[in-house]
Amino acid sequence: MDLDSERQARIQDAMREAGLDALLCAAPSHVLLLTGYWPVMAASVALVARSGEVHVIAPEDERTLVEAVSGATLTTYLPGRLEEMVDPVQALAKPLLSLLDRLQLSRASLGLELGYGVQPASYLTQVHFRASLADVLRDRQPAARIHSCDALVERLKAVKTPRELDLIRQACTDAAAGFAAAEAAVHPGARENEVAAAALAGFERTLPSPLAGVPASERRDGHFFCMSGPNSATASAAFARTRTREIAPDDLVMIHANTAGNGYWTDITRTFTARATPSAPPPARHRQMRQAISEATAAALAAIRPGARSVDVDLAARKVMQGHGFGEKEFVHGVGHGVGFAAANANALPRIHPASPDILEAGMTFNVEPAAYFPDFGGMRHCDVVAVTPTGADVLTNF
Repeated sequence: MDLDSERQARIQDAMREAGLDALLCAAPSHVLLLTGYWPVMAASVALVARSGEVHVIAPEDERTLVEAVSGATLTTYLPGRLEEMVDPVQALAKPLLSLLDRLQLSRASLGLELGYGVQPASYLTQVHFRASLADVLRDRQPAARIHSCDALVERLKAVKTPRELDLIRQACTDAAAGFAAAEAAVHPGARENEVAAAALAGFERTLPSPLAGVPASERRDGHFFCMSGPNSATASAAFARTRTREIAPDDLVMIHANTAGNGYWTDITRTFTARATPSAPPPARHRQMRQAISEATAAALAAIRPGARSVDVDLAARKVMQGHGFGEKEFVHGVGHGVGFAAANANALPRIHPASPDILEAGMTFNVEPAAYFPDFGGMRHCDVVAVTPTGADVLTNF
């Protein structure tokens, strides 16, 4: 598959502006950004040179996965072998140093990940090279000049190319089946873990329907969480948590999901009422919360456009919530944060928050998630993934 030409042009522009001769990244979402390949165990490294060459060094057993999705020049290596015990960093060092020599980058200005970062899990176990790559370069390529590329990469991830937007849209479309299965499983007497399992099973059972020009995801992953009654009031935390609580009649039941296709992530929430009978209307309090959240979502979407301040998008939704009586005690988090290369990362750009300095650009993707939480009663949140278009907002989770 060919490399994303628009993404490569943006990378080249960013390197020139930063005065870098190459970018060298190992975090999975950064390898994805630079090469189009999402590493499995994070034991891969991407290198993009200012000359335009794009390389990925990956374990040999990931060869077919790399070749299926990326047009980068591939070099494979063996992180371990039977003949001897091998230090994983030293196993990677040999092909990496050879590549730097071949590209005449041994005395270059190199951008590496040196700071704090958040990564979605690409596998149950991940390699974290951290500062070891910089240590290898300082020891074996002492003339190389090492700089942090963390801020540069975060800015690059914030604005998606048309190709990346299509892949994120596909990941959002794939998630819909899980929510349909969850809705069918929500009823009094069901347990949270049973509903979460039904949602994941619905997601896994459904074959992806590729959008025009977008291949079906060879690597899909999904995490579905169910929080009911008072437990749903705790969903304002930084993480979701499924328990074994039995759902009671008229409980609020919140379903949160982070799903991924080929490394592109979603962040979606829907909230249901566990009705005593299918024909029973939701309680008046539920209807009030749902009306407020629906209006707040509409207000946020109306405020989204290129050049808009993130703080104003947050304020548009927050004013509506406050007008319905849901203030700082009930709506306790920002309206959204970047989604696509990240899932649950409140600091991913752009940050839709009362104190955010971020300005929206066409191609940015993030969630819009107005909510209200009441301890000992429950919480309601509706979270969509949206993209900024030249004329406004495009809801990618329109189901």
